Parts: sequence; structure tokens; C-alpha cells
Amino acid sequence: MNPETLGTGLRWVQLCAGLGLTGGFAMMLMNKAHPSPVVGRWREGIWQIGLWQAWLVLISGCGLLMLQAWTASGQWAWADIERMLTRSHYGQVWQVRAGVAVALILLLACRRPLQARCSPSVLALLVLTLAVTHGLGSVFTGHAISAAPIEWAISAHLVHLLGAGVWAGGLPAMLAGLGLAANTHDASAHLFFKLALKQFSVVATYSVVLLVTSGAVMASLQTGAPLQWPGGMQGVWAGLFTGLERLSAPLLSTTYGQLVLFKTGVLGLVLLLAARVRWTWMPRLAQSLEKQRPVFSSMTTLVACELGLVLLLVLIAAKLGTSLPAAHAPMVWPFSWRLSFAATWDLPGTAWRVELGLALLALGSMMAFAQAAQWRRLGFHKLPLQMNRTLWGALLFVLGGLAVGLPALTVDAYPDTFRRSDSAYAAVSIAHGAHLYEVHCVGCHGANGKGDGPAAVGLAKPPANLTEPHTALHTAGDMYWWLTHGMARGGMPGFAAELTDQERWDMVNFLRAFSSGFQARILKAEVVPGRPWLAWPDLDFTTTQGAFGALKDYRERDAVLLVFYALPTSQNRLKDLANAYPALRAKHTEVLAIPWTGGAGLAQTATPWAQIQDGAADAVDTALLFRRTLSDPGQTVLGEKPVHMEILVDRFGYARSRWLPPEESRQSASMGWDLAVLLQQIDLIHAEPRLLPPPDEHVH
Repeated sequence: MNPETLGTGLRWVQLCAGLGLTGGFAMMLMNKAHPSPVVGRWREGIWQIGLWQAWLVLISGCGLLMLQAWTASGQWAWADIERMLTRSHYGQVWQVRAGVAVALILLLACRRPLQARCSPSVLALLVLTLAVTHGLGSVFTGHAISAAPIEWAISAHLVHLLGAGVWAGGLPAMLAGLGLAANTHDASAHLFFKLALKQFSVVATYSVVLLVTSGAVMASLQTGAPLQWPGGMQGVWAGLFTGLERLSAPLLSTTYGQLVLFKTGVLGLVLLLAARVRWTWMPRLAQSLEKQRPVFSSMTTLVACELGLVLLLVLIAAKLGTSLPAAHAPMVWPFSWRLSFAATWDLPGTAWRVELGLALLALGSMMAFAQAAQWRRLGFHKLPLQMNRTLWGALLFVLGGLAVGLPALTVDAYPDTFRRSDSAYAAVSIAHGAHLYEVHCVGCHGANGKGDGPAAVGLAKPPANLTEPHTALHTAGDMYWWLTHGMARGGMPGFAAELTDQERWDMVNFLRAFSSGFQARILKAEVVPGRPWLAWPDLDFTTTQGAFGALKDYRERDAVLLVFYALPTSQNRLKDLANAYPALRAKHTEVLAIPWTGGAGLAQTATPWAQIQDGAADAVDTALLFRRTLSDPGQTVLGEKPVHMEILVDRFGYARSRWLPPEESRQSASMGWDLAVLLQQIDLIHAEPRLLPPPDEHVH
């Protein structure tokens, strides 16, 4: 048997048994002892089955330990199991859980002698406490401890397990009680189980709310969805659609995400059955004794179906525990299209079509919800024809809204559209990509990237103008796919045979930076408050003193002033910055100086800040992509080196302002970045909260 399948099966048995213990004894504690013999048989059954469940918890745990040791070493030797127990985090947690399982077995096996010394309720509470403790121990050996922020992940898993234990674990006990009630004429037993069902329904409702809420948090963390509103200051619609796109991609593109969606669908079916029991059959228990038995019988059937689906839910949860989380799994997009707000919103007609679609959706939803009170009162089997017509009308409005709005946001997609880059968005990658562009792409796209290269003449479709903003509207995976497989409609060949996988990702990083550089022509010396958008590429470097560092090391701590200089022209500016350096450090701002000409152009005099030596060439090639201005867009891909340039990067990794000397920026001297203005700009960015998450290490 496949080890993964065996592991899923063992986890399923352990989860089912553990949840059953938790739910069964929670049910017993919620419903006090009753003199009815039928109720006595029900309570005795919970005690007896609990012993079997405790054994299953221990046996499945031993099986999982052996499987873990075999997976790690490839054999069943006791030495490997002992090493796993004593030298791994998994083994240490396993020992605690195994001890709890043994304590459960002893407690349940010695129940009768213990009941002579203390109250059965106390024993039941002790069993419940041990069962919950064992279940919560699984949190510290699963995916929760690998997600960030870890406190959110662990809290969500704990709440999820508690909610599942009370609701899903209580279903078998509730089913047994309903079955007993359906086969007895004991009126007191009927009253007991009717009250027990009513109480269970209330508790289960709150438990499901906790399950759904904690499950949403877990899914977000395990799929890598952004925890912060992704639209920043771009507007509500941009944030909403961008967030939905980032959430849907890992859900639809990975096995883990697809299992989450399947689990959600099964949960929906379970809730429909639960609603049928709650709103249709439970009110009928107010009838006479003879009429109550068929009602209990019908509810037994429904709850049995509900339990079957819950067992399937637990199986999916066990499978999720053995699957690679979507945040780390390869993403393969299953459709030839995707929805993208960024790539379509500025196209003619998109805005009004989306708004009309949303209006139709809202109208259809309101028509459907307007019937909720009648559904609840009459039950689904008594819906009149008029109500059915209303439902059909609501459905048509909903479908019409989707048909109008969704196509307007649709763009082409490929299996690699949401593939994660293998190369960090860093200066060394971008510089290498720029070199590869000059070798492989200049012929068609041109030396300035405008699609006017000598080989473009005669092509059926002109090559793309890479300076236009549309480059940033495609995902990194889209560009990787085109570089790998080509574009048949445009005559672009694939480069899978000429470029390695790493080189294609370097090219993607360069194309992203190149397009961003043209958008960055609007950068000025003054910060635009509340509008971070330009992610500055990371930079690994070595200083002249031999210290190693990276630009991302300053994240969440200091702003960074990148100073690109040439001697002797920049000499006076460097002296001014040296005098202002204590004031800059007082404002949590670091200075990194990079000579335009590499190591040969380093300042020979001592400077209070770090001068970059190794890594300077890559930093320069990257900076040249961002030196263009509205009045001087440049004639080549990298652009011409200015005499001097300074970039202010905020503490979250976004370039917020750029200063070029007046003769370079073609601005008046009054627009110059004197030190007083520089300090004011630093105060502005430090006064802002985190408006966007820090830039990812990889482009998306």
C-alpha cells in the first residue's frame, strides 16, 4: 500500500476515534443522568464505545509513528523508531499523546471501580479533558507549526479541532439516541432525547460557526493568501478582485486547494441536511407520542446521512494533513482563462458591464433571501408555484449577472500562469536577464524594447512593446510560459532549448523591472503620501569593509537611501550627506553608496556609511532601469547613466522618491533635493502605517 494512503487511513481512524470521544462525553455531560432504562442504555453505550475509541487512538498513533520512522529511514528497525521518539519534535509530542491515550484506556477500563469512589460526571469530565488534550496535541505536529504567523495558525487549528469535536464528534451519540427514541414507547425517553436534540442543535450551530471561521483562517494561511488588504490605496474594487484572484489561484491550482474546495462543498451538503432536521422535523416533535416515533425515525435517517458525510469530511481532513500546503505546492492552473481586475478594468466597457453584473447578482440574491421566512415556515416540500417562479426569477438574475460581468474580467491563462518563480526578484537576476535580452530578444523587440527591432519587419504581428504598462498586467507565469512555449499568433518562438529554467525566470524578472521602470518615470523628489507601489528589487552585497548584507535586511526597521554616484562630480553631494548622516540615522534611515563605475570608482576617503563593492555592478544595471524621467525616456534598454541618482526606499521595501540633479532631471534648481527636503520626505514615509504587505521575494 502507498505510504501516503496508509498515513491518510491511520490519521482518519485516529481523528474519528478522537472526535468521537470528545463529542460523546460532551453529550453525556450536557445531558444529566435520567431514570429511564432507554437513557441508561444510551449512556452505557457511550462508556463502552469510548473504550474501543481510546484503543483505536493508541493503535493508530503507533501505526503513524512506525510509518513516520519508515518514511525517514526506509526500514522498520527499532533503532530508527527509538531515534524518532527521542531526537525529533514529532517523537516528543507523540510520547505525550501516547501517554494521554494510555491514561484514557486505563480510566475507561477501570470505570466501574472508580465510579464507586467518585461521581460519574467527574469521570466523564476527566475523559473529556484527556480526549481534548490528545486531539489538540496533533496541532503541534502538523501544518500549523509551519504556517506564518504561527500564533494565528495554532489558534485556528485549536478552535477548529474543538468545534469539530463538539459537533462532528457528538453526531454518533446523537444518532444512537435518536435510534433508541424511534424504537421505544417510553414517553420520558422521548422527552429526554427531544431536549438533548434541541440542546445539541444550539451547540452545533455555534460549533459550525467556529469551524467555518477557523477553517477560513487556516485555508488563508496554508494557501499563502495575503493577510492584508491587497488593494492598498487603489480602491475597494481593486482590492476585492485582487484578493479574490490571489485566493482562488492556489485553491484551484493545487491538490491541497482542490481538497479544501471539495471539503467546503461536502460541508455545504451536511449543513443542508442539518437545516432539514432543524427547521422541518424538530418542530414536529410537539405532536403526540405515537406521532413522535416516525419523526424520530425520519430524523435518524437524516442524521445517519449527515454522519456519513461528516466521516467523508474527516477523511478529507486526514488527506489534507498528508498533502503539501498550497502555499508551497506547484500551481498548475486548470483553465484556459482567468479573471483579472488589473488587466481588464481600464479596457472600454469593462466598468459598466461589471457594475451591471453586480447589480443583477444583488437583485437575484435579494429575491432569493426574501423567501427565506416562507421556506422556514412551510418546509421545502410545500413551496407553492408562485414561490417556485420567484426562485426561477432569482436564478435567472444571478446567472444573467454572471454572464454579463465575468466575461468582461476574463483574460487568457495557461498552466503556468500562477506558477511561482524559481528566481528571486533581485538585482543579480535582473542584471542577468538584461544580458539575456540583449542576446536573444533585441532582434525583434528592439534595443529600446518598443518592438521595432530589425527582425520585426515582415512578422504577421508586431512584437509587443515592452515599455507599455500591459507587461505588468500579466503574471510572471504568463511570461514564463511564453518564453518557454512561444506565442504562435505573434510568431515568437519558445526558448526552452536555448535558455535554462533559471535563465527564463531571470528574463521574467528583467521584463518586470523593465516595465516598472517606465512606469517609474513619474517618480520625483517629493514622496506621494499613502501611495507605495514600486517594489525595489532586493540586493545582496559586500561592503568595502567585507561585511555581507542584503537590502531586505532593513525591512520593518529602517528606510534606505540608495546613492548612485560618480567621482569627482558627486564629491560635494557625498560631503553633504556625510554631514547629515547622524540626522539620517536618528530618523532610522541607512545610506548605501554604489559607484556607477563599480569598484574602480569607490570613494577613497572614509565615509560614515557602507560603500557597496561586490554587487555594485548588478545594482547599477538594475538602477538604470529606473532612471528614466518623463522628459528623458532613454534610447536603450538599460538607459544612460546619470551623473548622480538617489532612491529613497521605505522600511517596507517600496521606492518612494527619486532625486536626480537638476541638469539630469531637467527640473529647476528649486526642485532640488536639499537635505531639509530629504529629511521631510523621510518623516512622511515613517509616519505612514504599513499600507501594503512587504514586496514578495518573487514576482507574481
